[in-house]
Amino acid sequence: MSIPDYYANNLLDRLRITSVGDLQLLDLIARERGSLVQDKPLKGAEARIAIVGRKAIITVSTLIADPRRRRFSIAHELGHFEMHRTHGNLALCTEADLEDWSSKRAGVEREQEANQFAAALLLPDRFFAARCKRQDPSLDSIAKLADAFNVSLTATAIRFMQFTSEPCAVVFSKDGYIKWFHESKSFKELGLFIEVHSKPDPATLAATLFDRRSTSSRPRRVRARAWFSSGSVREDATIVEQSWIFSEYGTVLSLLWVDDDIEDFEIDDE
Repeated sequence: MSIPDYYANNLLDRLRITSVGDLQLLDLIARERGSLVQDKPLKGAEARIAIVGRKAIITVSTLIADPRRRRFSIAHELGHFEMHRTHGNLALCTEADLEDWSSKRAGVEREQEANQFAAALLLPDRFFAARCKRQDPSLDSIAKLADAFNVSLTATAIRFMQFTSEPCAVVFSKDGYIKWFHESKSFKELGLFIEVHSKPDPATLAATLFDRRSTSSRPRRVRARAWFSSGSVREDATIVEQSWIFSEYGTVLSLLWVDDDIEDFEIDDE
């Protein structure tokens, strides 16, 4: 169990959270932990937390229109309070911080831990894991889970990767470039890798969305080599891709599912 998961589960135990419905009262959960939540205009940040001893004030920007993004911002700041209170008394969290799940930029480790805490708190394994195991990988099924837990699609997709037994990955692209990806355990075991900081291959659905060549959100088969930069993959191998574009944020979320054998087992004779 990761450190953020440990802290989130410990908090759920302390507050005796017994249902998904209990998690909807996030402002009250924060108050029970000594953090007052308020909405105010913020410059250069989506949320911030000011900590004094064992008390805190969480401020969420009034510019956040999406209630799910607001909930995630509160849970993110609560993560700082639970895990990082000894590291400083003020944290300002930008949109980039709340979208950053795996980059290597300096000083971002605590922000990624706060994101992981928020996902573990809002999508607890005790309620979420079993539902993932009953679902085939698709953005449609993940969206239904996101609705059930009142959490963003991106956070739900990342959390889904932790519990599904299928070899799949979720890829986040912004402004035409791949920013990060998270894979399931069985996907990782295949030795496949997606090249971050590069543009999606023109043969991917993600690229067609950025280039406005397609608006389709249905799962479709694409060439496996269009996505994977390493691993022994057959030239004719295909995988299932489903990509959705969020034009207001300039982002594309892609779900990749290796639903068949794609490995090249050819051995050279010597």
